[in-house]
Amino acid sequence: MPSLLVVFLVLAVPSPRVIGPVSQRIALEGSAEVIVLVRASVTVDEVLLAHPGLALRRFNALPGFVARVNAAQLAALTTDARVASVEADQLGHARTDEAASLTGVRTITSELGLTGRGVRIALLDTGVDRTHPDLDGGLMQEKCFVLGGCPPMNTDTGDLAPEGTGHGTHVAGIITSDGLVAPRGVAPDAQFITIRVFNSQSVGRVSDWVAALDWVLGAHEAQGIRLVNLSIGTDESFPGACDAVQPALSEVVGRLRDAGVALFAAAGNEAVVDGLNAPACVGGVISVGAVYDGDLGREPDTGTYASGCFDQNADAGSVVCFSNSSEGLDLLAPGSRIRSSNPGGSAGERRGTSQASPHAAAIAALMLELDPRLTPDELEAILVESGVPTFDRKNGRATPRVNAIAALQQVRDSHCTRRADGEACELSRSCDAGACAVSPGTCARGVCAIVFPAAENQFPAACGCSSPGGLALLCGLLLAWARSRREG
Repeated sequence: MPSLLVVFLVLAVPSPRVIGPVSQRIALEGSAEVIVLVRASVTVDEVLLAHPGLALRRFNALPGFVARVNAAQLAALTTDARVASVEADQLGHARTDEAASLTGVRTITSELGLTGRGVRIALLDTGVDRTHPDLDGGLMQEKCFVLGGCPPMNTDTGDLAPEGTGHGTHVAGIITSDGLVAPRGVAPDAQFITIRVFNSQSVGRVSDWVAALDWVLGAHEAQGIRLVNLSIGTDESFPGACDAVQPALSEVVGRLRDAGVALFAAAGNEAVVDGLNAPACVGGVISVGAVYDGDLGREPDTGTYASGCFDQNADAGSVVCFSNSSEGLDLLAPGSRIRSSNPGGSAGERRGTSQASPHAAAIAALMLELDPRLTPDELEAILVESGVPTFDRKNGRATPRVNAIAALQQVRDSHCTRRADGEACELSRSCDAGACAVSPGTCARGVCAIVFPAAENQFPAACGCSSPGGLALLCGLLLAWARSRREG
C-alpha cells in the first residue's frame, strides 16, 4: 500500500507591532499609556471584549483606542492577532516662541476680492479667546480632547476650548483676524473650529491629537471642514517620513486626506537640520518651516533662541535658524516676527513655525474660495510649484517659500483643468472696495474661453482667455470683428 504523505500548511499571522519604549516605561513606572489600532478584519468591540476594562478612550472613526497597560496586559495585546499595533503615547507641545507683505497676499486678495469666505478650518491648539474682537465673528464651534483635562470638570472631551496659554489665539488671528486690534488675517472671512488638545501647561499627548483628528474625520462633511492647522509637535523629531513609527497619526491623516481635507503642520523649532516633529513628519501632512517676514538685522537682538542659535542677518524671506528642516519639509512661510491677536483683546508678536503653518493654511483657504474643487493633492502641488526656492543656511536645502500671488493666479488660470467643457468659469475679475465685477466664460479644451453662438462660427468657436493681457485683447478684437461681420 503506497504511503500517504500529508502536508500541513500553517499560515503565519503577523504579530502586532510594538512601537516606542512601551516595555521600558512599564519597567520604570509599572504601566504605560499606549495607542492601540486593530486590524481591518475585526472590530474594536471584539478586541475590547477579550481585554475588558482596558480602554481609557475609544476613537469614533479610527479603528482603535487608548489604554494604560501593565506588563501582563501588554503581553496579552501583543499576542492577540487581531491587534495591528501598540504604540507608546508621546507628549507634545504647542510650537511656541522659540507675512503678509512677503507672500504678496495683500496685493492678490485685493485684486481678486478674496477673503476666505465659505471656507472652514479646524485649529488643533491651546484654545482661543472667544471674546477677542478680531475673532468672535469667525469662531464657529469649540471642542476639547485632553485626557482628564478638558474644562470645566477635567473630563476627557468637552465642548469648551478656553485659551490656555495664548498660543491658539495668536494662530487663529494669523488666519482670520478682522483687523480691529491685531493686523488683518490672511483669510479674515474664513470660519474656524478651535479644538483644544493641551492642558493649561500647554502639554498634550499624541493620543489627544489623534482623538481630535478622529472627531474631524467624523464631522468634516456636516461641518464643511476643508483644512486643518496643526501648530503642534512632539518633543522628538524624525528624519524622513515617520508613518511607520506614528501609525495612529498616519492612519487618521490618510483618511482625512482621502476625504478631501488638507492638513498643515509646524515643522518644529529646535534647529534640527535633518528631522521634523510629528505630525509634520507624517506623509500626508503639508509641513511648514519658518522664514523672516522682514529685514530685522540680528535676531534675536541679543543672545540666542531657545534652540541655541541666532541669525546675524535676518533678511526678509530667509530661513529662521530655529526652523527644523529635512528632505520631507514641504513649504516655508512667514514665522518671525509675526504680530497677531493675544488674549484679553490685545495683540502681540510671536516667533515660530507655529506662526508659519497658519500662514500657509490661510493661503490654501483663499485658493479654496477661488476654486472649491481643489483637492489636497492639488493644493499642495500648486503651493509647491508656485513657491520661491529658498535655501536654508543650516543644510543647503532649498524649499519653496509660499507665494500667494503665483499660487492664486495658477488656481484662477487652471480652473478649467478641473472642469468639463461647457462649465462656467471666470475670464477675469476686477475688484474695488470688496465689490467685484466678473467676466464670465465657458470651459473649452482645458481653458476658460469666450464661446460664440453657432451662427457666428465663421472663425474658431472658442477663443482662450484664461488670463488678462494680450490674449484677452485678441479675444476682444475677434469678438468685435464677429459683431461687425454680423451687422454688415
